[in-house]
Amino acid sequence: MEIRYQNQLTLLLNRIIFIFCFTLSVACNLHAQCLSSVNPVGGTESLLLMEKNTLRFISFYKHGGGHQYFSGDEHAEFNLIDRSKYNYIATNMGCGITRKITIETEMGYYLDKTQFYNVVPGYSLKGHGFSNLVLLGKVNLYTNHVKRKYLSLAAGPKIPFSREMKQDDNVELPIDLQPSAGSFGWVVSTSFVKESPAYGIRFFLTNRSEINGTNKKGYQPGNIFFTSFYFSKHLMFPWLKGDWTSILQIRNETRMQDRLNGNIKSSSGGTIFYLVPQVNYFAFEKWNLSAMVDIPLYQYFKGTQMGAGHSFTFVLARTFKF
Repeated sequence: MEIRYQNQLTLLLNRIIFIFCFTLSVACNLHAQCLSSVNPVGGTESLLLMEKNTLRFISFYKHGGGHQYFSGDEHAEFNLIDRSKYNYIATNMGCGITRKITIETEMGYYLDKTQFYNVVPGYSLKGHGFSNLVLLGKVNLYTNHVKRKYLSLAAGPKIPFSREMKQDDNVELPIDLQPSAGSFGWVVSTSFVKESPAYGIRFFLTNRSEINGTNKKGYQPGNIFFTSFYFSKHLMFPWLKGDWTSILQIRNETRMQDRLNGNIKSSSGGTIFYLVPQVNYFAFEKWNLSAMVDIPLYQYFKGTQMGAGHSFTFVLARTFKF
């Protein structure tokens, strides 16, 4: 059953990619503008609508983990797990269908999600695999070219690549190590951008909600809400060669509590505030290369949970016109 389900998803994904590639019959370079009013990139996201007949790929690698337990916002002495880590790669692909409609896909793969335990020296559990496929339709809600203000809305389903729970050494992995919780869901997001071209400045405000259903084991991950504020400044120093942009992001991630067979899991749910500095380089008038670090500023958890440590992300993006 799992093989059949994965084959169906693979077939669906191949058809989507084929449609994108078929429309890309004549690709040419998209020359850079200091501030494109249509679709800036912040973090690993493509914001607002894309121009008609454009195709964008955003690929990134992220490494992160944790080594400290929290109870509320205080450090806890619980030490069953010594530390955890993950390595994740993903691709976001968007296509401007019309001036008012953009379609996007998001998909990712965990190279590993690993927990190192204190119970037995050297004992660890590791999961890996595809996470979820997200299909989004994006529309414009508000545009003011005079005041350089733009607002968009995106929504679509979140589809797990597998609904079966993964195992490591004949042990079913805990939900934290599963590449996907195996539940269907929905994603809704909004993006607001305000530009000041004379100063090379942008302000972004994004909101994203992930509504999760129940998996085959009766487990329902808590809904997640992301709110990010970005400040972007195009760097125009005479001594700085090339096209550089600095971005400073403040992000909040709030997760509701998980449920198992309708009952609330006590040690689940919480909120984290991050400070995320980012630098972007536009190379050869084709490629956007970015690097960023997620720095936890404040963490609060219900029950006792492993907190988040620093994480590092490297991004490669390119836009084509056809």
